This record gives sequence, structure tokens and C-alpha cells, in this order.
Amino acid sequence: MSKITIKDVAREAGVSVSAVSHVLNDYPDISSETRKKVLEAVSRLDYIPNNAARQLSSKKKKVIALILNEINVTRGVAMPLEILGGVVDALDDTTYEFVFYAVNTKRQNQKTLKQFCNEHDITGVIIQGLRVTDPYYKELETFELPTVVIDMFVENENVGSVSTDNRKAAADVTSRLLKAGYKKILFVNGSKDAVVSKERERGYREKALSPEVRYADFSEEKAYALIESLENPQQYDAIFAASDLMAIGIIKALTVRQLERSIAVVGFDDITLASYITPTLTTVRQNIGLFTEKAVQDLLLQIETGQVIQRYIPYDVVVRESAKI
Repeated sequence: MSKITIKDVAREAGVSVSAVSHVLNDYPDISSETRKKVLEAVSRLDYIPNNAARQLSSKKKKVIALILNEINVTRGVAMPLEILGGVVDALDDTTYEFVFYAVNTKRQNQKTLKQFCNEHDITGVIIQGLRVTDPYYKELETFELPTVVIDMFVENENVGSVSTDNRKAAADVTSRLLKAGYKKILFVNGSKDAVVSKERERGYREKALSPEVRYADFSEEKAYALIESLENPQQYDAIFAASDLMAIGIIKALTVRQLERSIAVVGFDDITLASYITPTLTTVRQNIGLFTEKAVQDLLLQIETGQVIQRYIPYDVVVRESAKI
């Protein structure tokens, strides 16, 4: 199949080639009707503009996009803001410009990742927070623009990744709990579709003697309700939550039933609140600062040399009062 050209787009839209060029380069002298026709034609034909030519003609700098999915900045949970701040800081001493795009499933269905990158003349992308069922995640499996994903992995050799080894960390925590004498360990997971959920559950199942998994959608309230609904929480020696926020909800529910010192609880992330809840929370600490530093470093290397890196960032198990492991 021959490559789609700007002339094909112009013919499809029923406008001139210069009009297409003006739309793609975001010139202000184009009517909304013409702009709509051109963008619809671009979408129908799956046209990919020549970014290098467009940058030469418009003299634009190279642009890095940070895309965060389903941002949820809850008290004490600053991971999205840490990633945003870290990427901005890492790009500060470079010649690259920066754009930020917050998405959810609705936005992903309205505009493909390729469309967004074409419209904004994006040179490289950093993405965090996708679920395996998200349109952007599916698109990444065949994506060719330089890309690094944070805290997940995509089956595409052209996509770099920076992540904790979530499977290994969960297996490590489960082994420590068993070694400390906790035999019946409940795993409270987030979402069945989140990449980190799948890996953390996999690690837990590899080590647990009798695996049992419940889901609480990474929500403190849902984790609280889950424990509150248990007829006999003491059937478990320990509860391992796939996020600190859920672990905090679990501890609160156990406290109401005066079981917070009887059942061990472990979280994942080491958010600020982890050291303030009573009892203080044993958890897996992720180095978000290093995540963003390496994500930017690896993306620029990918843009400039074509080298793609998929790396794990070391984690720590922080032992506090909720579980002596």
C-alpha cells in the first residue's frame, strides 16, 4: 500500500494542499469548517505528517509529551504530581519543549494517541497509568514514535519502560510474611485491568501457600468496606494490599474491630500517609524521582540514537509497625 501524502488528504477533504498544511501547522487563518474537514480526512486516511519536515518549515523545537491517565491526586498520594514535577525538572536543561496531557478512557476514545501526537507535533512520549484495556495501551503495541512508559510494560520492542519489578517485589513481600510466620495471607488488589495489579498479583500467587485475592479498585473506601464486610477477618494472619491507600483503608477497618495489632498489613508505594497511620505501615517503597529521571534520559536517548531501554528501578521494603517482616 502506497504511503498517504498531503495531496491525498487535500483530495479527501476537498481543499487545497496549502490549506491542509496550514491546518496541520496550526495557522490561525483557517476556518473552523475547513479545519474540521482536514482533521476528519487525516483521521480517515490515518495520515502521518512528516514531523521532521514540519519542524524544519515551522522552526519548532522538539517536543516531549507527558501523558497521565486517570489522575487521582488524593491526600498523601502525590505520584502523578511527582512524575509531572520530575519530568519538568529533567527537561529543564535540554532544548526540548514540554506538553502535558491528562486523559481518561473517554478522551482516549475521542482521539487516538497518534492523532494527539500529530496535532501537537510530538517528538517523544512518556506515559503513566494505563490499564491493559485502555485504547492507548492497545495502540502502544504497534506504536512507532519514541515512547517510554512508567510503571508498566508493553509488548513492543520500540517502547521503552521504567518500572519497579512489581512481580518480584510482591513475591518478596509474600515470602517475608511467610518467613515471619504468617501463613494465611489475603491479597487485596486494585483493578483486574491495571498492569501493576496483574504483576503484583502474579508475584503474590507465586509464593502464597493458599492464594486468595479480592479487589478494591485502589480505593481506601472500598478496601475499608471489603474488610468491614468480612464475617471473620481473623481467618487471615496477614493482608497484603497492592497500594498504600487500600492498606490504610484496611487498617482503619481492622481498628474499628480492634484487630489492627492482630493481623499484619503490608502496602505498596510508601506514600506520605504510610508513616502517619496507626500502626505505621510496612510497605514497598518505589523511587519515583529515579523513575522520572531515567524515563526522560531513556526517551532522549531513544529519540537521538534509536536505542530502546526497558529497565527496572530498585525498590525497598520499609518495615514499620503494621508487619514485622
